Amino acid sequence: MSMRILAKFMLAPVLVAGGMIASYAQERFTENPIKEGAWVYPTEKIAPAIIDAFCQSGFSVHFADGGFFTVLNQPIGRMKKKLSVDTSGTCTFNAEKQASSCTGTETDGAKKFPLNENNLFERDGSYLKLTTTLVDRETKEKVSYVTYPMRCPDKVVREILIKAIPPK
Repeated sequence: MSMRILAKFMLAPVLVAGGMIASYAQERFTENPIKEGAWVYPTEKIAPAIIDAFCQSGFSVHFADGGFFTVLNQPIGRMKKKLSVDTSGTCTFNAEKQASSCTGTETDGAKKFPLNENNLFERDGSYLKLTTTLVDRETKEKVSYVTYPMRCPDKVVREILIKAIPPK
């Protein structure tokens, strides 16, 4: 009888550790988690209830073929906003690396710069975590930053587009 109790005590930590490891194991992405639609990239985890406000300042539109462009919604006058394309390019997802590589063009005023960034995808609880690495244009050094991508509701994107580009 004492051997059975001893076996339980010895086995219990193994079972607990195994359960903890299993709970931390992340399901791998089989395809790019950034699906078609408009996305924002806040640097903090935000509540879904306030996503609309983030979408109002700009968003990235992603297409099924990996293409994307980023739109900034800039105020130009009283009660008016102007949409401008800031970045455009294509991303290729690598399921084995759980990463995407994006190339394209970034616009800063009248200047255009090549875009070349690598993105690592992870799950952080119920959030998607994206670590982006690129070479800084000014310092020429490799930099990384973390964002928590969230999809803009279609209704919000439609409203932004209709206000900025009214029907004629």
